Amino acid sequence: MKKSPLANLVMAALLLLATNGCSMFAPWKQTVSVNSSPSGAEVLVNNKHKGFTPCNIDVSCKGATITVRKDGYVSQNHTIGRSLGTCGIMDLVGTFVFIVPVIGLITPGAYTLDERTVNFNMPKASE
Repeated sequence: MKKSPLANLVMAALLLLATNGCSMFAPWKQTVSVNSSPSGAEVLVNNKHKGFTPCNIDVSCKGATITVRKDGYVSQNHTIGRSLGTCGIMDLVGTFVFIVPVIGLITPGAYTLDERTVNFNMPKASE
C-alpha cells in the first residue's frame, strides 16, 4: 500500500514538532550547593542576595558569578561556566535537518552548568 503525499507531510510535521527546540522546554535553572569555611557567609548570585552558607540555590543555566562575604573575612568570587547539554546537542543536530530547532539554542535550557558544588575557604581579613 502506497502512502499518500498528505500522510508523508503529516508524518514530517509530527517529526518536526517532536524535535523542534526541545531546549525551550528543558529547565532553565539548576541547583548549586554553596559551602564556605567558616559557614554562615552571605551568598550572592550576580550581586543578588540568595542566603547564607551552607545552602542550595537555583542558578540560571546561562552561568553565574557567586560571591560569599562575611565580616572579618576576605570576600570571594567564583564564576560558574556552562556547556552545551543533551537538549542543546539534540537541537544542534535537528537544526541540520529541519533548521527550526536552532531556536532552542538561544535558551538557557540548551546548557548545563559546569559545576554543581562550590566550596569557599575564606581567609581572615588582615587588620
